[in-house]
Amino acid sequence: MTTRIKRGSIRGRRSTDQTKSILRLQRELALERAKREVLQEVSRMSLEDQPLDRLYDHYLGVILKLTRTKAGSILLADEMTKDLLFAACKGKGSEGLVGRRIPMGEGIAGWVARTGHSYYTGDANHDRLIKKEFGREIGVSTENMLCVPLKIARRIMGVVEVLNKKDRKPFGREDLKLLDAIAAQIATLIENARLFAKYDGKVRKLKTLKEISRLLNSTLDENEVKKRAMEAATQLMEAEVGSLLLIDEAAQELYFEVALGDRGNRVKEIRLKIGEGIAGWVAKTGEPVTVADAQKDPRFARKADDKSAFVTRNMICVPVRIKGKIIGVLQAINKLGSQPFSNWDLEEFQSLADQVAIAIDNANLYKDLQEAFLGTAAALGDAIEAKDAYTAGHTRRVLSYSLAMGKQLQLPSVDLDNLKLAALLHDIGKIGIEDNILRKPGKLDDAERRRMEEHTVIGPKIVDHVKQLRKIVPGIMHHHEEYDGTGYPKGLKGDQIPLIARVIAAADCFDAMTTDRPYRKGLSVQTALDELQKMIGTQFDGNVVAAFVRAYQAGELSVTIEARPTS
Repeated sequence: MTTRIKRGSIRGRRSTDQTKSILRLQRELALERAKREVLQEVSRMSLEDQPLDRLYDHYLGVILKLTRTKAGSILLADEMTKDLLFAACKGKGSEGLVGRRIPMGEGIAGWVARTGHSYYTGDANHDRLIKKEFGREIGVSTENMLCVPLKIARRIMGVVEVLNKKDRKPFGREDLKLLDAIAAQIATLIENARLFAKYDGKVRKLKTLKEISRLLNSTLDENEVKKRAMEAATQLMEAEVGSLLLIDEAAQELYFEVALGDRGNRVKEIRLKIGEGIAGWVAKTGEPVTVADAQKDPRFARKADDKSAFVTRNMICVPVRIKGKIIGVLQAINKLGSQPFSNWDLEEFQSLADQVAIAIDNANLYKDLQEAFLGTAAALGDAIEAKDAYTAGHTRRVLSYSLAMGKQLQLPSVDLDNLKLAALLHDIGKIGIEDNILRKPGKLDDAERRRMEEHTVIGPKIVDHVKQLRKIVPGIMHHHEEYDGTGYPKGLKGDQIPLIARVIAAADCFDAMTTDRPYRKGLSVQTALDELQKMIGTQFDGNVVAAFVRAYQAGELSVTIEARPTS
């Protein structure tokens, strides 16, 4: 028996097959066209010098355009916290979403990120995965949604979700294929952008670290080192604020040595027990740490936030060690932008802390040497006074008055250091003056006075033997010069007299006037101040005397002269 096939049926099947092939080709062409359009759109925006946040926003705009949807988001996976972070959002209800986090596995986006499978729903109202309370919170009614993973090989780096098609039709498989294709392209571009930003940022931060190292080691002033350390911490970590906490060994507490930001002074009043708070935990364990959500971290102590009305979102905190011993912690708070602190940040921040430790150690060593040096100078000053019972305490009072004036004159720290040494040693030349002249109870005759004046020449000769003290020779030699040129030993006039010498001259004379001597009673403070002002332009520099008066009125001399009469 022969089976007969109608020609019309064959032609019909061929026509159907051809139609399917044409539709398949059209879909493939549409996908290729979409891929090409993605590349064309993205190529208009160079990766170089573009913040990642701006790139994400641009990519999302391309996705919404090609999928013809009203709203959408790019969410990136945070491998440390296992959260999804909103990196870009567009459309109704998107305000304030960037930077917000949702747990991995929550909602459709979380399910897609966890499983790596795409998902679409044409009826959002009855979909069990959609978190309807989230939609109500942001004021968006989700009609339909499509969500696909952003994948590089098998690694899920995030998801793309779009919702509410402009034509109000539900999403279908064709939409899914389209978004999958676009997401594959975008994932590669995002990964390239992230790698570019990461390595570019690494190079920039290495340059920054090098510059910071230069700045930290360009000063031996302990306070300046600490201040620069904190400025470096916020700059390097691109953070909102930073702080350096040091350990009080006796109390076993951490205290804020330096805290930058508007509320830094309030924070400096706070102390943390070792082990208390994140900083205390780092001080106790010696382990560096990044905290993506400080408010949820059980180690977080709210003291600083409550005191300063500040909100700590995230934090990076590392130990500061000197010769293997933890002396404190360095922390940066609230990373600028939407990304939290990373492991790369941790590595760089620890490098900074190590440099800070070296700089602080060097500053401490310098401070110890300086104090030993000043102690030696003070001992020499005491040795001079031991020869003259009538001038006990004179050197230290002259030092106190001189520094008060120097600060009012806003002298640089190096000049204040020189002033301190010169004031301590201004009378060192009296070592070469005979005891019978130094200890004479009455006034000196002319010959004795001329011999006494030689201490301004003897002193510089003694000091000149010490290389580190040669810079203070002018202050010692000329502290008896007078502003009108009638002083000794050189008869210098006006600004020819070194400023340090002019300051010591006023301090020296004030102390002489207010100190009791065998042949007269000391003047009151106010009378002595009036005398200084009368001698402006003849014996003293007017600016120096004005600085002395300001220091007295500000109470900066109260400790040394509080026991003296004021009228």
